[in-house]
Amino acid sequence: MEEKEPSTLYPGPSTLFASRHATRDTLHASSQRGFTLLEVMIAMAILAIVLVTVFHSQSQSIAMANESRAMTTLALLAQSRMAEVEGQQSLSTGQTSGKFGDDFPDYSWTASITQPQGPGSRFLRKIEITVVHDYYLKRPYKVILYRPATMKQ
Repeated sequence: MEEKEPSTLYPGPSTLFASRHATRDTLHASSQRGFTLLEVMIAMAILAIVLVTVFHSQSQSIAMANESRAMTTLALLAQSRMAEVEGQQSLSTGQTSGKFGDDFPDYSWTASITQPQGPGSRFLRKIEITVVHDYYLKRPYKVILYRPATMKQ
C-alpha cells in the first residue's frame, strides 16, 4: 500500500480555505459572464449619440462642399459673361437677363449697363453682371467693370 503525505490525509485549515475560495470564485465567475441589460443599454445610448453626431457633421460637410462648388461656379460664369459683354464694340445702356443653357440650368444672369454719374462720364459705361444660383438666391455673385462706351479697333 502506498503511503500518502500527512497533509493530504488530514487537510489543514489552509487547504480547506483554498479549496473553498476556488469553489466560490468559480461559481461567482460563472454567474458574472456577459453584460447586464443596463450596461448594454448604456453602451447603445453612447453609440447612438456618437453616430448622430458623426452623421450630422458628415451631412454638414456635404452641404458646405455643395455650396462651395456653387459659389465657385457662380464666379466662373460671371467672369465668362463679363468677358462676352466686354468684348462688344459698342455698349448701349440697358438691362438684359438670361440663363446659361443646358450646361448650367440652375444658374441665371443679369447684365446691367449704365452711364456713371460725374463729369466726363458720358464716354464711360458701368457693366454690372450678376449671376444667381436657383437654390442659393440670397448669395448672388456680382462683377462690376468700367470701360469706354465704344472701343477703337
